[in-house]
Amino acid sequence: MTDRLYLSDSHLQSCAATVLSCVQTADGFDIVLDRTVFFPNAGGQPCDTGLLRLEERAVAVAGCDEADGVLLHHTNAALPVGTAVQAEIDWARRFDLMQQHTGEHLLSYSAYALFEAANVGFHLNTVCGTIDLDKPLSPEQVRQMERRANELAERDLPVTAACYESEDAIAGLPLRKQAEGLTAPIRIVTIEGADCCTCCAPHCRRTGEIGLLFLTDAAPYKGGMRLTFLCGQRALLHVRAMHDTVDHIARRFSTGRESALAAVQKQTDELIAAKKRERTLAARVSAHLADELYRSADTIGNTRFVAARLEDVGAAQLRPLAQQIAGTQRTLVFLLTGDGARVQYLLLAGGGLPLDMGELCQAVNAALSGKGGGRGTLAQGSAAMQPGLDETFEQLRAYLAQRLKALR
Repeated sequence: MTDRLYLSDSHLQSCAATVLSCVQTADGFDIVLDRTVFFPNAGGQPCDTGLLRLEERAVAVAGCDEADGVLLHHTNAALPVGTAVQAEIDWARRFDLMQQHTGEHLLSYSAYALFEAANVGFHLNTVCGTIDLDKPLSPEQVRQMERRANELAERDLPVTAACYESEDAIAGLPLRKQAEGLTAPIRIVTIEGADCCTCCAPHCRRTGEIGLLFLTDAAPYKGGMRLTFLCGQRALLHVRAMHDTVDHIARRFSTGRESALAAVQKQTDELIAAKKRERTLAARVSAHLADELYRSADTIGNTRFVAARLEDVGAAQLRPLAQQIAGTQRTLVFLLTGDGARVQYLLLAGGGLPLDMGELCQAVNAALSGKGGGRGTLAQGSAAMQPGLDETFEQLRAYLAQRLKALR
């Protein structure tokens, strides 16, 4: 059995230990020590990483897990049973995770104390932490619990951990949260004057070590709410990044940070109005272009024929433009436009024209080395821009005109 030193001293960074077993796995080796400072993946908190130091070298510990009550240190090298090592955790990683987890206790306590919202789920990774509450809170309530948690952190309250041998021994404790089916040792983490709950993970010694607690998101989740939070350096880096973003936006608008939001809103309103005007003008231009193409159309038998190579017309505009040109009359419309790299084309039959546009599109595909298709009255496709496009377009115009003549 491994003596888990982190249970009584979360700030212990290293210890002397002896290898009890070493088993090869698919990814490396699992080493069991007689004592350790390494916390395994448990309680919603990621495990420690670090080193097993020997006199002549060091073996990296990529992670630590518990299996059937045994702590397994995952390494990439084997160590013989009986080897003496110095087990050393990555302290920066451990302290960061302790800040987040102790901060979670204060946030969960504040939600429960203020609004009787219980924590029913917790997850922590190396980016952020999340708390799942059993009831939704309003934005103002979320801000209130955030303020309360920060006030408690600023009071620099003592944080202690104690282990008990039975559930009867903890029956009189003011527990906010108690897991079911607990077995000895039952570890209780207490924040003096605030939280008290069962927890297996390392925590700060005092709430002042947590630093800033900052809620980055609050979203509905399974009938309750999921809160995303950051503590300590994570919170500072986030606030700094947000401050710099607002500062950059303010400079772009030549205004102060306090006026940045109003400046963005003003530009958004102006952009919406400009887009509305653009759509109106585009509709007028499209109608004018459709009328111009209609008037310049060739008449072959009893069919109007429009073939046009367009400039400054987007691919999305081709279909409505062709429909405006055709109207209800017997018409064949062939439109082609390009953006410099590719060409887009469309074929449309109006007024009961007895030609399959899918068949005609295959001829256009072959001439332009393009891809496209359709059937009945509509077909469209695209191709890479190529030399001699004007000549190819004229050849396609002649081909389509010939197909119309054959209908007589």
